[in-house]
Amino acid sequence: MLHVVAGSYAADCLQALLADGQLAGTVLDWPDELSNGPLADADQIDPQLRTAHWQRLLRAYQPPQPDWDEAWQRQRAGACRSLLQAWEQTMPLTLWLGNHAGDALLLRMLAAQCPEHSALWVIDISRHLDTPRPGLWAVGMYSAAELAPLAGQARLLSRAERQTLAAEWAYWQGAGDCVREVQAGSLHRRALSCYDKVLLDGLAAHGSVSAARLVGESMGRIDHTFVSDIFLFWRVLTLAEAGALRLLNRAGQPLLLAAI
Repeated sequence: MLHVVAGSYAADCLQALLADGQLAGTVLDWPDELSNGPLADADQIDPQLRTAHWQRLLRAYQPPQPDWDEAWQRQRAGACRSLLQAWEQTMPLTLWLGNHAGDALLLRMLAAQCPEHSALWVIDISRHLDTPRPGLWAVGMYSAAELAPLAGQARLLSRAERQTLAAEWAYWQGAGDCVREVQAGSLHRRALSCYDKVLLDGLAAHGSVSAARLVGESMGRIDHTFVSDIFLFWRVLTLAEAGALRLLNRAGQPLLLAAI
């Protein structure tokens, strides 16, 4: 069994269950968070559009992380090879997922790619665990001990379910460069700028504040969905390039932002 999960902490928890004998198989950490950016080539091993999207995100991160984009490309290519190898060996897959857009799209992508002869199972943690964030579930919110009882709760997807999910994946591949959210159980499209007002309102309240603090506070204010700090740092840089805020670079100091 290949256990697929998005996020390094979640993958580490499943690895701990493997090491403890509470889970059988191997673990694959899927590194490409699919809730934003173009998806047209997201199911390819060398996706030019996805790579360009992640490069713009990672290069905006604060503080700068040297070679992050290259490391991400290597990790993603390795994950794709692991999936292909599993399917060549007719190895069944179990996807551990929450109820956010990234996981929903990963499920649809796997349903579209998984050969008919390979079984695809899901463990939807939102059906089994309470959440500290009302209405929101992510595998990375839970410890290995909390996830352990779910190992026997996997559900096999039927052929009809997989066909429906694959058709939805094809739709989202053509939906363009956008943000995707789960609302009332369904995926919805939003503009890349959909969280900009939260950032600008937070900055206006401070007048001047570090980029890291603004991003952290904004993540807390966006309480209807999960949004990554990487994405919000990119939006900060985009707003600065558009003249909506100022970057105050100080040698050796964290990036400071100022309202216009």
